[in-house]
Amino acid sequence: MGTGAERKLVKAVRQALSQGPMPQEDLLAALRQAGVRTDSTDLYIACTTHGLADLRGHIWEPRGWAAPAAETGTASPHPSPPTPPGTRRAAAEIRRLASSIGVPMDEPTPPVGPVPAAWPRIADEATRALHEELRAVTDRRTLQDVPVSGGFVVAETASRKLMRFEAEGDLGVSEGAQATLVVDGTPIDVEVVSVFGNVVTLSVPPGATVPADAVLRCDLSWLLSSQSKRLRELANGGPGFNAEAAAALLSAGRAAAPDDLPAVTTEHLNHGQRYAVQIALTPGVTWLWGPPGTGKTTTIGTLVAELCVRGLRVLLTAPTNAAVDIAVKAVLKEIPELAGGGLVRLGQPSDTDLVGRAGGHVLIDEIAAKRGAVLAQRRVQEGQEIRDLRLRLKALQRRHANLTDADQEERLTLERGLAEATALVRELDEALHQVRRQVCREAEVVAATSHQVVLRTLRELTFDVVILDEASMTTTALAMLVAGAGSGHTIVAGDFRQLPPVVVADTPSAQEWLLKSPFEKAAVDLAVEGQAAPGRLAALTQQYRMRGRINGVVSEAFYPESPLVTGPTVSTRPRNSRADWADGELVLLDTSRLGARTARKQGMSSRYNLMHAQLIAGLVAGSDGDVASLGVISPFAAQAGLLASLLPEAGRDGWAASTVHRFQGGERDIVVYDTVDTGRGVRPLHRWFTEGESGGTGARLLNVAASRARDHLVVVAAMDQLHRQRTARDAVWRFFARLVDRGRIRTADEVLMHSPVTRRVTHDLIELLSADLAGATSADMWLPRAPLVGLKPLLPSLKLIAEQDVDTEPVTVWVEPDPDGYLSAEAVEARRGGVNIRPCTPILESSAVIDDVVWTSTGSLLGFDPGVVLRTRHAAFADAVRRAQRRRPGNAPGSGQLGDDCGRCARMLVRFEVGRRGLPTVGYGCMRCDSPSGRRSRPGTRGAFDLAGLDQHR
Repeated sequence: MGTGAERKLVKAVRQALSQGPMPQEDLLAALRQAGVRTDSTDLYIACTTHGLADLRGHIWEPRGWAAPAAETGTASPHPSPPTPPGTRRAAAEIRRLASSIGVPMDEPTPPVGPVPAAWPRIADEATRALHEELRAVTDRRTLQDVPVSGGFVVAETASRKLMRFEAEGDLGVSEGAQATLVVDGTPIDVEVVSVFGNVVTLSVPPGATVPADAVLRCDLSWLLSSQSKRLRELANGGPGFNAEAAAALLSAGRAAAPDDLPAVTTEHLNHGQRYAVQIALTPGVTWLWGPPGTGKTTTIGTLVAELCVRGLRVLLTAPTNAAVDIAVKAVLKEIPELAGGGLVRLGQPSDTDLVGRAGGHVLIDEIAAKRGAVLAQRRVQEGQEIRDLRLRLKALQRRHANLTDADQEERLTLERGLAEATALVRELDEALHQVRRQVCREAEVVAATSHQVVLRTLRELTFDVVILDEASMTTTALAMLVAGAGSGHTIVAGDFRQLPPVVVADTPSAQEWLLKSPFEKAAVDLAVEGQAAPGRLAALTQQYRMRGRINGVVSEAFYPESPLVTGPTVSTRPRNSRADWADGELVLLDTSRLGARTARKQGMSSRYNLMHAQLIAGLVAGSDGDVASLGVISPFAAQAGLLASLLPEAGRDGWAASTVHRFQGGERDIVVYDTVDTGRGVRPLHRWFTEGESGGTGARLLNVAASRARDHLVVVAAMDQLHRQRTARDAVWRFFARLVDRGRIRTADEVLMHSPVTRRVTHDLIELLSADLAGATSADMWLPRAPLVGLKPLLPSLKLIAEQDVDTEPVTVWVEPDPDGYLSAEAVEARRGGVNIRPCTPILESSAVIDDVVWTSTGSLLGFDPGVVLRTRHAAFADAVRRAQRRRPGNAPGSGQLGDDCGRCARMLVRFEVGRRGLPTVGYGCMRCDSPSGRRSRPGTRGAFDLAGLDQHR
């Protein structure tokens, strides 16, 4: 946003909020009426940057505005207009209702915790890092609309409803994030509970209907803004915040172990777990290093039970809803009597077993609904009263020019009633908020995602002990805010050899305060590598998840300083899942000879590999009822979406497909890990495979992927690119080397031999394509540069499909022109015959999607030498591929749209997807007339015609 536009926005916001708080939708409408076009992201940034207002729920409250004074006579720190009598009566009535259920409307202000001299500098540096990340995230479109479909209800409570949708685009959104579900133009506030591949679970209001189609609007900036604002507020300390406890995370890696450890009765724990509980019971910062399968969650559950026995209040946090749910269930296993109010779970769970528990409620919404039932019932009544009054007012508004005196009197009566009802609702909402706060104050254990600590419900609440679980995925900036809610008795649990926080900005500050977890910021990882582990580090080493061979490659590659030992019960554990293709603990499906291509979703973003997905389709479809537990994972979101489409829609609760990042913390009997990258198509290889040093992101991602497997690990990889050409003997190289030495190596042909859905086509290619086109309703093709000798025989079938639907373009054939912009003779003939031919460069795919059939090839599918050709019939997979490949309109016409000719040379205009800063930039123009050789550029090309750099992206 330019400086002038920003000044105009700031002025308009001040004017709109001059009369008091306003709902966000009303404020945006007021700004539009004032001639200012903006969205919720720019509004949030302007309000927080310039200190204009604070967002409380969905209400923007101007800074310096004070709620009407209560009847207690307490003076407000800010001047406010006289309170109307109706408002005073509403406040008094709600106070009486709240008092009747033991909920105080006035909270005592907690004392300011100790503030070390270094804290203002620390807070300032972390705040700067958050600002830089916010700027980077905003540049990447923090506000995005993603179509969702197929909604259905997963679970329902009195206060919320869990609904699940399939997303038709990339969901760059974290669990716990606030979002908006737009249904037929109506916005509904929702919370993202979980994201698995392209399936998203949302928490929606209980009265929301189940839409067949909707749009999910994700604004990702508010979490960063909330943390940044909170750190600014606490730069010199603040009520309920212990800056000394927050700063202790930075240097606690040097702390010595306590001399005396408390005795505990923990017969179900091994020696390492018992030591971890003992040291974590002593004040100070304890580092609990829990590699995969070592029972970290069990240890935390026991630790919380011991803390509760000692009368200590515990805040238990983790970065995702799934991780919080796992920890909550571990605590309830140790002390089930905490259910019903002793343990309170904030936010919406991804585990529906926690909803409406027969053994006692743990969700704050359920506990608060019961505690504040009288207030909630009154809120429903008043909400209905407001709707009725507004309907009656609208009836008068429709004939506003002809109102009688009686009508005017009725209008005034309705407006007074609406004002009083609105004031009452505001008081009721505040009282219900106080109920939630009171429930948290009375609980022995409060569990929440880490970012909840900076939000209103937990703000300024203090705890004796703070536990940060899965802290390797938590930024240092957020971890300090969480630790500051405690007394300095902090347990940081996680595995710094697993995935780090996801950070967009590459500035030094962002890398230091956001990419680094507390483990790295306190140099715990470096101390371990140097064989000088901190005194207060408890390292768990006995694992109970992975079979011996899987544990061997994981341990040797990623935990050489602290080798993992397989627990004695693992070898005798029954195998609950069996598949012919997973006939060993380690299986390598080497796709080197396949020559599969890697492309980008919609030509722009995340990588995918159709041939790898087709092979996995054969594995999954060939699995019978003996596979009870299966995880199919990939490092790339686009591929995860394709893999998710391969799983049955119902009847396989133990099956899941997701990205590696989303699957951290999960486990399955059989895990199929698709590496995607092959070095063919998208180049170069992703740094996950080229930068594999110990502790690096590549090693951490591969560690998480492999260590999800209990009994069988199947890795799908082009080993000629990912391993055999590597020279660095780092952690990633060690993993693949051990996998080759100890694993069962299978080829693509072995898999295809038994696949019921995917087959390799070695002859009659054109005849088989013609058969698929006969009677089809749509066809999309992607053909790299080559003489398209196979296109001409298909023209009659393609034209027949196009003629069936004259209102749309059911056929799009994307072809790659030569460097001068000329199309092949076959493509020109097809266009003259009425087939929708669209030039694009580069074309990384070589494929066709014909109704529910997907074709791929390593060469150009309709060229002289198509290379290896695979055909898969799978309706859901075909739909997913179509979504991944279809180009969206924007700077250039997209799939299903006709192209244009150059007005000067009559060549077709070309869609350019030229790499810029790691991702393509779309352009549209003539390769001859719009080239950067001194000729005029066509508007909208955005400099996308730097053809010299194309080859590096192929």
